[in-house]
Amino acid sequence: MKLIAAGVGPGDPELVTIKALNAIHRADLIVIPHSGRGRSSVAESILGEHIHGKQTLRIVFPMTRDSKTRDEIIYDQLNESRGKWSGVKDAVMPILGDAALYSTAAYLFGVLRRFVPTVELEIIPGVSAHSLASASAGKFLAMDDEILAIVPGTAGRERVVGMLVNCDVAAIFKPSALKDDLRDIVSLSGPWERIIRVNRAGLPGERLSEGDSALEDADEYLSTLLLWRNDHAIL
Repeated sequence: MKLIAAGVGPGDPELVTIKALNAIHRADLIVIPHSGRGRSSVAESILGEHIHGKQTLRIVFPMTRDSKTRDEIIYDQLNESRGKWSGVKDAVMPILGDAALYSTAAYLFGVLRRFVPTVELEIIPGVSAHSLASASAGKFLAMDDEILAIVPGTAGRERVVGMLVNCDVAAIFKPSALKDDLRDIVSLSGPWERIIRVNRAGLPGERLSEGDSALEDADEYLSTLLLWRNDHAIL
């Protein structure tokens, strides 16, 4: 059995790679990731008709940082659904953005090995959220010898500040996780010449905010905050 983690980009269906689509079309099973029961899957909505008629397995990945609890929940779902995936040759899990970056497929692979120790893994990269966000903003992300930092907002105040003060350009994933600390963190790690926040990049309702308004508290999960010490705007 092989588990294929296929990056399907951050939202725009036109950014799904041919390699990812070919893997999905050939797959015996499509594993659809969900963040909670009853919630829609963004990865599934991106693929649309490409998975129509395909055998699917829906797996909930709980929004928790407790790895033991998370793995137990995934284990129980795999155990209950053995009839769907047992004996499957290729199972593809579409991943929002780039499958190599902060990928929930890693959690599934880790638990699946408890059932099938010989399971193989293939990773198909995809367009990342920060790449699409910078393109939506009309800016080159990093130039020359600039240091680019990819920072998860869930890392916490001290670690985020530590990363930001040592880079020239930064992309903060899930900035809403920093809540009221966000504005202070950006100020402490500055000065920044340009600040842009892109919510739901490539999806319906995409919204771009710049400057001070980009630091206002927002609950949007699919959000990327971009920071530049030097401006690289496309003129």
